[in-house]
Amino acid sequence: MTVAAEPLIATPDHAPATVAGHRVQPGVYAYDLEAIPWRTTPRGTSREKAVRRDPERGLFLGMLVFDPMSRSGVHQHRGVASSYFLSGELTDFQCTTRAGAVGINLTGATHDAVSYGGCTLFSRLEGPVIIEPDGAAIHPHAKKTTVTNAQPFTPPDLTVVLDSVAPVASPFAGVLRRPVFDYAGTGSNHRLCSLQLWPGARLSDLHHTGLTDFFLLAGDLSVGDVTVAGPSVMVIEPGARVQLGSRYGCSLIAWAEGPAHAGDDPALDPYGF
Repeated sequence: MTVAAEPLIATPDHAPATVAGHRVQPGVYAYDLEAIPWRTTPRGTSREKAVRRDPERGLFLGMLVFDPMSRSGVHQHRGVASSYFLSGELTDFQCTTRAGAVGINLTGATHDAVSYGGCTLFSRLEGPVIIEPDGAAIHPHAKKTTVTNAQPFTPPDLTVVLDSVAPVASPFAGVLRRPVFDYAGTGSNHRLCSLQLWPGARLSDLHHTGLTDFFLLAGDLSVGDVTVAGPSVMVIEPGARVQLGSRYGCSLIAWAEGPAHAGDDPALDPYGF
């Protein structure tokens, strides 16, 4: 069951959203992050704007904000989690991840993180989070149980500074891709990448084979006859066919659970499959 105060959009292939979004076309939904209200998390020192939250499966998609001098609380990831740092920094026992970087937590990652100056993240959780029975964490759906770190010497974080990743040409004119994470070793064949669309770029007849989430950082993105602007989120369901483009240019982060084939040609995929 997905908990929400706002109306739900029940869709067949991804967990219901926690806020009402705009149905752009069959299988495609857009969410204006400016319009989504903040919700206080259990620790009381952080807030979230959730587009997708499924407590049973531990899924989350949305924005998180930490107050200065606040903690995440000890928690363990039971599925891949990834966050793009929009501002500030977050420090755990391994490293500090700062604005402009993507932080990736693999299954089994166990840590407590502190933000001394505060930070803002956009996050996608693909599995449950657990905390100690007497603990509290920023994740509203965290389950309380005994936390045992079976691999204490496995780093809890993979940190990728986005601007340091060399952009590569995509099969589409005016579209550059920065490959961030290919999920190797996780048991999932997904992709996490950044796409940059230059003014006038178009990606026509993209047939999506897996659930795909966009976080539109800045600029304009047209989906068919509808144009959205950053900061916003777009959810594309498996089977959806979309026409993407940008009039003035845009940058976005994409989580793709399967390739998208332009004109059903497997060689024409924007996500790096």
